[in-house]
Amino acid sequence: MLALAGSVCSVFAQQNTGNIKGQITGSSGEILPGASVFIKGTTYGVATDLSGNYTLLNVPVGEQIISVVYMGFKSSEQNVSVVGGRTVFLNVRMSSDDLNLSEVTVTAAQEGQRKALNQQRNSDNIKQVISADLMGRFPDLNVAESLQRLPGVTIGRNSSGEGATVQMRGTPGNFTNINVNGEQIMGTQEDGSRNAQLDVIPVNVLSSMEVVKTLTPDLDGDAIAGVINMKTPTASSLQPKLSVDLGAGYNNLRSNLNGIGNISAGKRFFANDKNPNGRLGIMATGSYFRTKNGYDEIRAQVWEANDYGKGSIYFPTDIRLLYVENQRTRTGTSATIDYSFSPTTNIIANVMYSNHFNELTRYRKRTRMQTARNVLTEQGEYTNSRGRGYNEIKSATEDNSSLNFNIQGETVIGSVKLDAGVFMNESEFVNRSGIYNFITGNIPLAISDISTDYLSAYGTDWKNNASLYTYNTVERDWWNTKGKNLTARLNASVPYKIGNNSAFFKAGAKVKRMHNQRSRPDETVVTTYAGAAAAGNLTNFSGNPEISSDLLDGNTNFGLGVDKDKTISFLDQNLGTALFPINVGATRNSIDSYYYDAVETVSSGYIMNRIQFNKLMFLVGARIEQTKVDYKGNVIQTDVDGNWVSTTPNQKKNDYIKVLPNIQFKYDLDKSSLLRAALTYGYSRPNFVDLVPGRVISLLSETVTDGNPELQPAFATNFDLMYEKYLSNLGIISGGLFYKKINKFQYNSVFALAGDEFEGAERYTGWRWFRTLNGNTANVYGMELNLQANLTFLPGILKGLSVLANYTYTHSNADAQFRKDLRLPGQAKHTANGSLSFNHKRLTMQANLNYNGSYTVLLGDQDATDVIRHDRIQIDANASYRITDKISIYAEAQNIGKAPQVDYFGERDRIYQKQFYSFWGRAGVKLRF
Repeated sequence: MLALAGSVCSVFAQQNTGNIKGQITGSSGEILPGASVFIKGTTYGVATDLSGNYTLLNVPVGEQIISVVYMGFKSSEQNVSVVGGRTVFLNVRMSSDDLNLSEVTVTAAQEGQRKALNQQRNSDNIKQVISADLMGRFPDLNVAESLQRLPGVTIGRNSSGEGATVQMRGTPGNFTNINVNGEQIMGTQEDGSRNAQLDVIPVNVLSSMEVVKTLTPDLDGDAIAGVINMKTPTASSLQPKLSVDLGAGYNNLRSNLNGIGNISAGKRFFANDKNPNGRLGIMATGSYFRTKNGYDEIRAQVWEANDYGKGSIYFPTDIRLLYVENQRTRTGTSATIDYSFSPTTNIIANVMYSNHFNELTRYRKRTRMQTARNVLTEQGEYTNSRGRGYNEIKSATEDNSSLNFNIQGETVIGSVKLDAGVFMNESEFVNRSGIYNFITGNIPLAISDISTDYLSAYGTDWKNNASLYTYNTVERDWWNTKGKNLTARLNASVPYKIGNNSAFFKAGAKVKRMHNQRSRPDETVVTTYAGAAAAGNLTNFSGNPEISSDLLDGNTNFGLGVDKDKTISFLDQNLGTALFPINVGATRNSIDSYYYDAVETVSSGYIMNRIQFNKLMFLVGARIEQTKVDYKGNVIQTDVDGNWVSTTPNQKKNDYIKVLPNIQFKYDLDKSSLLRAALTYGYSRPNFVDLVPGRVISLLSETVTDGNPELQPAFATNFDLMYEKYLSNLGIISGGLFYKKINKFQYNSVFALAGDEFEGAERYTGWRWFRTLNGNTANVYGMELNLQANLTFLPGILKGLSVLANYTYTHSNADAQFRKDLRLPGQAKHTANGSLSFNHKRLTMQANLNYNGSYTVLLGDQDATDVIRHDRIQIDANASYRITDKISIYAEAQNIGKAPQVDYFGERDRIYQKQFYSFWGRAGVKLRF
């Protein structure tokens, strides 16, 4: 009887309601994502998707008036007759309302800004949207560099100066989820971080990016900071669309050319009365970039406290100079097919692949002066009669790839809308490198100025005298990191009414299995030269007598380099002989200690309810997630001399449940301004490698890195308040406050081993000891200000000026296990962006500034031993000229001020690491058909 009654109600509902479906486009046929489509006189409405499509379900039969609102276009009202149990089609073409832009050419960047603002305006939660056109406004090549332009986002750079990782709102990188089409991609960094490296993905294979700062219940809950969601493009027009970009560039530091090429093509097919925009869409993109870049660097990562008769000071015992050349090739592609089986049933499939491949040569020179043997003279010199010098070369290939595939669809059964999807991501980083080291005997060294960025020892010609050096230790440093995520999800939503107020109830479930592993292959080798000193002398393997005479922007020089081919050939011919006996214990320790295998299975479900009360949107819900973890690693046993004895596999299992309530409000103050508020809860799991029950010992780096299987997830309570004012000339003024109370946050620590920290620690006295620990509680407070405006109120050609500016202030107070009142690692107090552009007829010019404030990278045992990343300002510029409506030329320059990346040890006059990149740029042509 109940089933029969349900069927009767369903039939009755279908007879008294129908559906409306269509596409919203501009006057020239361009799609309009984020348009507000609603039934006049009610609170029932939806926003168009990225293809400009909308669907209104369960609309009462009879004559209805459909209202469409889109910033930058005149509002439109259309009559439509709704038939019970059927879907009617209504496509709407909007008329431009660029009254304030009447004397200014509306560029692709402004169109992109309009699309992004409309999507942002109609979202239920706090987020920023960047369209492909808006990303193209800046001279950024990869996703990380595009994201740095947004409020609250800071980035970390890779070894070539490109942006690679992101952090949001002053929290660690693993607090931010990185998604493609709504699902998480896996990180494959050597350090086992969860967050994926975004220098792998070119911006040209995407249609837009979302930065979600307040999660809704239908989003994964393991993202305290928020979510970066990259969306791939779909075909939107029955007319074929083709775009081609070709360019060439120059890298100043290594004086080499680079080349770039991008292409995208798409078209829809099989239009009919029921599917006027076509049943089938096909879209494909491709990107190729090749450059020879590199960096110069100085490192002083070991500072030891000592008293030389004038009070305790920190002295740099290990100083390294690096000169790096790198040939980088980055490729990316995406392909999307979507098909409509009926007006209410469709399916979409996408595959995206990205790869960057590096061929790297690194020259490194190093001096060591142990504090216990130093003498401070009356002239202020620190002298050491038993110093050491090192000269080495590293040859490596790095292959980092990410493959994503997802298929999803939706349908309507009665009054219920169902959507489901499956997702697969496979990421892999394959490193094949060899480090070939030459060492001196005891040599006299001295240093006088230890407060400079360009530390340098003297007293012996260690930079140029090859006869001082003998072939020493070789590490064939091969490793693989792999990540795989398999996800399946199902969601259902039901629209209904509470009085005259429209609402919908939504529920869903998801299963996600994440597998991350790191290993070294058996080809890994540790060996030390054991032959005659004369045969292994560096005079037999000398390379360029001066690798770089203007190292670090001319502040020093490198001196004699090692010949790569001679050095590697000599090893290959003699490996395993009496000259290079394989150190079986050290090799076994290198392979076994590096291994981990981590599996996490996350089962989740949620419910949420959204109600529109006239001007007020109220959303409430909750999400529950169960995480089951299974981590495998190795426990290494060594003898009293630190030599490998045995390896014992170790396994740790755990599971936990998190319940995450969620409340969000959006109130329309008037047609152009609104207020948002949210109370949300989230958590973030530790990085995979940090949970592994094992220890990694690096002989050449003199570091010990311990896993911590007892680490717990961080849990946060989040409060957000945001005001948004949308300007009539395609702009926005917004300001927001946020607060996060984070329990059990994870932080990276580094100490100099005293020799009593664990059994056998005395063998590594003075080495750096890395661990990840749980803190107690961190409070993070912040403010975000954002302005985007076209200055069309100015006279004459000044109407073409546009400004983009944002500023984020963040403050934190954290208690760790050993210290109180800390700044949360990764939290920069100040970040800001500024951009001023000018558009006149066919010419566009733009200047950009990005500021990242200083933040803590590693926590020591006190303020004096923290590693701090110094603040950094980068200046970029670009210009373009439209020769015709379909052809334009452009020029771009990045890091014009040659800003380096600087880390210091506790105080700014104690340099820890400084990387110098100089500037680079491109010029090219863009074709649009």
